[in-house]
Amino acid sequence: MDEYPNPRPVEDSSEDDALYQDHQGHLSDAHAHALLDEDTTTTTTTTTTTILPKGAKNGLNNLVAHHQSVHQKYQPSPPSDGNRSEADETLHETTTTTQKASTEPSNLRVRLQEADRSMMGSSLLNGSSSATSLASTRSSTSPGTPSSTDGYHAISTTSTVTTKKRKVRRPTFEARSSRLDPEQMAKNEDPFRGFHTLFWIVMGAYGLITFDQEWTRVGKAFGGTLFSSFSQDAIILAVSDFGLVLSTGVAFLLIKFISKGWIRYRVAGMVIQHCVQVLFLLFAIAWTIWRDWPWVQSGFFTLHAITMLMKIHSYIAYNGELSEKLIQLKKSEAAYAQIKKVEPRTVDDDSDDSRSDSSSNHADHTYDHDTTDSPTSDNEQDASRLHHRLASEAAAALLQDTIPSDSTTTINTSQLAAEIDDLRSDLKCQNGELWPANVTVANFWDYLLVPSLIYELQYPRTSRIRPLYVFEKSVATLGTFTLLYLTTEHYIYPVVFDPTISPLRALVLLLIPFMMNYLMIFYIIFECICNAFAELSCFADRNFYEDWWNCVSFDEWARKWNKPVHHFLLRHVYDSSIESFHLSKSNAAFATFFLSSCVHELVMMVVTRKVRLYLFVLQMFQLPLIWMGNNKTIRETPRLANALFWMGMFMGPPLLGVAYCYA
Repeated sequence: MDEYPNPRPVEDSSEDDALYQDHQGHLSDAHAHALLDEDTTTTTTTTTTTILPKGAKNGLNNLVAHHQSVHQKYQPSPPSDGNRSEADETLHETTTTTQKASTEPSNLRVRLQEADRSMMGSSLLNGSSSATSLASTRSSTSPGTPSSTDGYHAISTTSTVTTKKRKVRRPTFEARSSRLDPEQMAKNEDPFRGFHTLFWIVMGAYGLITFDQEWTRVGKAFGGTLFSSFSQDAIILAVSDFGLVLSTGVAFLLIKFISKGWIRYRVAGMVIQHCVQVLFLLFAIAWTIWRDWPWVQSGFFTLHAITMLMKIHSYIAYNGELSEKLIQLKKSEAAYAQIKKVEPRTVDDDSDDSRSDSSSNHADHTYDHDTTDSPTSDNEQDASRLHHRLASEAAAALLQDTIPSDSTTTINTSQLAAEIDDLRSDLKCQNGELWPANVTVANFWDYLLVPSLIYELQYPRTSRIRPLYVFEKSVATLGTFTLLYLTTEHYIYPVVFDPTISPLRALVLLLIPFMMNYLMIFYIIFECICNAFAELSCFADRNFYEDWWNCVSFDEWARKWNKPVHHFLLRHVYDSSIESFHLSKSNAAFATFFLSSCVHELVMMVVTRKVRLYLFVLQMFQLPLIWMGNNKTIRETPRLANALFWMGMFMGPPLLGVAYCYA
């Protein structure tokens, strides 16, 4: 295939931290902050070509009849002159101008150009689509029309239209370390690296003190109520979790069928995808309830099932869209090859206007003189133009499924080249080949290991696996989990299960233990487990969280504390709801926030086996807190805003614990 001219420059799609700050009026939650949409301006040139017989009076009459028929098509019942709009006046002038052209052949070129330009302008004013314009032009030059070599001449007019297309910024990956990684803190000479070391020394002392108190109280540090919950049905839980991971292979099979062409992603593949996802989640919940696991196993298995559900959804949705892009690429390449059959001079966009003027001048000359004396070169030029028109119509026919019905599109080499270049870039896999080269078992299992909930063809990778780093994160996980266990067994269980303690006093007693557990759970998941899996899969982007502890509002915390889930809902819920259901940014953000609240409450329903909606209510209560955080007075005092944020974080977890346990 010929080299594509004028490839579109690569666009920087990195996510800006200030991206969300400009849209503070809408509602959002942790995983669904508004991703600003850019409107890119596109200039489209539309060419209308009319084949006119040289010296044939009936050909000119046919042209007049064609303009009248188009006029009637766009305006079946024109209003009276007193109520005529600007578009109606344009159409009226078009018909009048064309009829006048039939009586003044000496001024044919000017009249025809005015008529065609007026007709194009009126069709745009009336919202006509590119497909309708193309069909109208094609009807005026039907296959029964004699060719240019039989005495026909092409007269073209060009109309330039500026349209806007919505461009979406997607989450991108780059090689970077986590903020609390000790090696990175030492490398960057972080001024707080000493406090990081002091924190873990204090946590070690806290663990020893708690261990001693628990041993003194019950005669053992391990083996209490929480330990029995951990050990109950542990083997069945491990086998069930392994089976849960294996069952995600159905996503790979579906994409394999789509890549083979046995199933089209739209619409059959999408229906199968959502049916599989619903059955996957329902089976996991039913299995948890049927096994009657305690809250620890129930919470772990349900959360892992939801995590795997998000992974397979992203895998199917992303690869399904790539399959549609591959179909579009093949059509674009076929259309490009069709147009490239024409001589380069006939498809040069920069010379369209000069050729139009040349053909128009020749039309005047032809009608002023005898048509039998026209030179052979004119016929060759007309044949070349006709060849180009037919090639353009053939290319348009190939692309008819990919051209939006509400936009004006021109089939030319520069646009097709940019589209082909863009599609090839989107379809390029890690090894440089095009999709579906990535649809392999190895790639799918690699994606399951990668600590990301959104699928990409290419991830930033490290050069090797560091065994010592994996060992360090494993030891940190074990040690932090031990502290988590001791805190829960020693400080939380005795309070929430003591009926003599009032709810208000329990809330006060649980402030510190719940905050300690929250910090340790965060550290285990996002610093230890995610980094360990990232190292094993050579995943170089370790930005699983940002400095959420410096947040001044809950919407900022929503974006920073859980980046993997935030990115998933940003792409597959927020952005998809805008593209598929045409929601506004505010409505899409609210819908994503609402879905996130429902999923959180679903986990609590499975864990407690009751519908309480306490977590759902507290999640929705973040909306007025977000509104308060956007207050000008609070934003102008960041220290006050950060203090209010931490007060909310202190109150939320113990309030939930007291509500569910006392219920």
